[in-house]
Amino acid sequence: MVVYVLYWQKYDDVEIWGVYSSVEEAEKQIPDDVGNDYEYEGFHIEEFELDD
Repeated sequence: MVVYVLYWQKYDDVEIWGVYSSVEEAEKQIPDDVGNDYEYEGFHIEEFELDD
């Protein structure tokens, strides 16, 4: 099973925003005022493989 973790990071400060089943679902949770270059604003989406 694959999950996508949305998090925001600025230096050592990290906030987990959620765990989602698709990249598209994770991207929907990023605030509208951030725009398409969300990584520049500190948002990241990481893919993780979980054991079934």
